[in-house]
Amino acid sequence: MTPVHAANLGFNASFARLIADHVRAQDLDHRSILGVMGLSEMENDSSPPWVPARQLCDALRLAATLCADPHIGLSIGQQVRPANLGSLGYTLISAADLQTGLAMFERLQSLICTQMHIEHRIKGNFIDSQLVCSGDVPSDTNLWVFTMVARVAFGRWVTGRHLVPLQLRLPCPPPLDAAPLRAYIGCDITFDAEHAGERVPANWLQLPNPHADAKLHTLMSAVSDQQWAKQGQDQTHMVSVLRGHITTSLQKGSLPLLDKLAPDLEADLGLSARQIQRRLSENGLSFKDMVEAVRREQVLHDLRHSLLPLADIAKRAAYTETSSMNRAVRRWTGLTPTAVRQG
Repeated sequence: MTPVHAANLGFNASFARLIADHVRAQDLDHRSILGVMGLSEMENDSSPPWVPARQLCDALRLAATLCADPHIGLSIGQQVRPANLGSLGYTLISAADLQTGLAMFERLQSLICTQMHIEHRIKGNFIDSQLVCSGDVPSDTNLWVFTMVARVAFGRWVTGRHLVPLQLRLPCPPPLDAAPLRAYIGCDITFDAEHAGERVPANWLQLPNPHADAKLHTLMSAVSDQQWAKQGQDQTHMVSVLRGHITTSLQKGSLPLLDKLAPDLEADLGLSARQIQRRLSENGLSFKDMVEAVRREQVLHDLRHSLLPLADIAKRAAYTETSSMNRAVRRWTGLTPTAVRQG
């Protein structure tokens, strides 16, 4: 089987640079932060466009040490602005209302992060969001506080309102002192959740945008669409998007089938199922191999980095029986799930 690499999985470098910018603002040496993330002083063609989640964790940990700030994720997440999200940031900030902005974000979110796919579902008077991870995303408190606080901070900045979610879920342990985070968010926070996400009032979608600018929105939407289309032609991006959809399907307990995912993939990539199969084949890959690789990665990650019961890990990977997962783990590693977890 040809290996399936987690290429181009991570956070957009412009967003990740928030960490270095924060350290520099404290008159501290930010170059070590850039080094951890593999970024150069100035953005250029030689700098990687994506920073993997694990490197982002390392950068946040180093920043916490340099700044002597145990709440580094909270401190930096609050500072997110449109410029940190590139063209998509300006597309969102100029939208007429939150509903338009949310629709744009749903379609173009891979311009910001290819390692987390966010799904929004309207349920009665609420909007529930869930972040589904692809690749190696640690249950790191700094990472998840930074990510979720940035979402809340950007929403507040766009609307000019102190928006307060109804509920926030973080798939990580609580910080030693959760009071500052709870005070900033303003709602109940569940730690060690199965998935990250939040619940907000559905009427937020009707909130006007005080920064709405039709001309700017038209211009920046065109730029974002162009970048998205270019990204879609990138083989590594296609693999990243496929992995995200495979992960989402697995964690819903459904074994992914390309034909069933085809409508969503065509919306995200502009490619039909047949075109996807051909491109995979041209690069020595197959959809079946990708499903196996993502399944393997997810199961081993859960065994090593979570306390979930084996039955729950099997269910999250769409195994109908725990024994089937046990056999797969032994095939992958030569060990039992318990031995992988202990070792």
